[in-house]
Amino acid sequence: MVDIPAEPPESLPIKALALAIVVGLIGASVATLFLWLIEEGQALFFTDLPKVFGWDSAPGWWIAGGLLLSALIIIAAQRLPGHTGASPLTGFHFTNPVQAVPSILLAAAATLIFGASLGPEGPLIVVGATAGALLMRRAEPNVLSMVMFLGGIAAIGTIFGNPFVTAFMILEFAAMGLAPRVILLPAFVALGAGYLTQIGWGAWAGIGTHGLSVPGLPDYPSVQPGDLLGGIILAVVVGLATCLAREIGERASLLGQRRPTATIMLAAIVTAAVALAAVTWFDVEVDQILFSGQTGMPALITETSITTLIVIICGKLVVYGVALGSGFRGGPIFPATFIGVACGALAGLLLTDLSISAMAAVGIAAAATVMTRLPFTSALLAMLLVGVAGAAIAPFAIIGAVVGFVIRAAVDRLESRRTSVPVAVQPLA
Repeated sequence: MVDIPAEPPESLPIKALALAIVVGLIGASVATLFLWLIEEGQALFFTDLPKVFGWDSAPGWWIAGGLLLSALIIIAAQRLPGHTGASPLTGFHFTNPVQAVPSILLAAAATLIFGASLGPEGPLIVVGATAGALLMRRAEPNVLSMVMFLGGIAAIGTIFGNPFVTAFMILEFAAMGLAPRVILLPAFVALGAGYLTQIGWGAWAGIGTHGLSVPGLPDYPSVQPGDLLGGIILAVVVGLATCLAREIGERASLLGQRRPTATIMLAAIVTAAVALAAVTWFDVEVDQILFSGQTGMPALITETSITTLIVIICGKLVVYGVALGSGFRGGPIFPATFIGVACGALAGLLLTDLSISAMAAVGIAAAATVMTRLPFTSALLAMLLVGVAGAAIAPFAIIGAVVGFVIRAAVDRLESRRTSVPVAVQPLA
């Protein structure tokens, strides 16, 4: 589901573009501040405090304790107005009531700082949309919803490294009838203004961008027929695996509706157990099981053990699926792309004739499409992450996105028949 303004002003005057500049600058700035606070919190808990106590790295009980503390904070946040908002399974939300925001951001901060496997996309939208709502709090409802959308869009644009992934996302919203076309140009302006806060202008260097690429990939100068066949097969495998993670999340969500406190505590215990088992028995780095997976991607490319990659994939599927529906709060995109890269790396080890770069593009696009139902955006995201390997990667990003979309549509139809409830094709629903 995407709750974006259905009825903005029928025609937007030039002053709406000026407003978009202001909202874009503010939305991106507060989003960058939120990301900085999360990164500082992670560094404090996992690096700085262990050093204070004389440890080279965080011991297992410390990691487990952090996840349990995260669950306790979320339980407390669920008692605040808004009850931590909607699950990551339900999509993008641009119109959360301001009084619900403290509970949502408290739960998101606890999730992201202590390592549950979700990304920052959802909370960033909340931060940016809230900034827009506070800026225009006395505006008419349709103007207010438009401004919240602009702020949320500018905010999520900060995590993708450049404005065009988010721009593609908006275009897909419009193509599906989920966003009015009249809002496209102001949204594009807000994205551009927000990007200026990252890259700067004149003598000011900006506050910096988040790099969006997987380093260490080998060059891929030309398409090989074997890679095309292997890519199609891999896209099916990744698509089904991502559906499995989503199904785990759906089951956890059903349990959480009946017993929310027990569910979030159980999720923290399961996440800790999986992470510690992988770290202790298979020498896996903790950031390849916990967190969103952004920092763990480079190590996947250089991994030479098939067993280790299988452990990483299985472990990540479990903790990601559990996080999606148990009460943790965050975004679903980046852990899915991590799984896609890991599957691509595994395919390259199992069949050495396959290009890891091409398979990584397939995996990213397939996994992201299954989670978001946004094939064009997912293909572009794959190109940006893997594009350092060369332009010949493009067909594989398209293959992954198309196969992922077909698989998600098929799974939704099966679910619809099982429950006798029609399933609308909407992004991230």
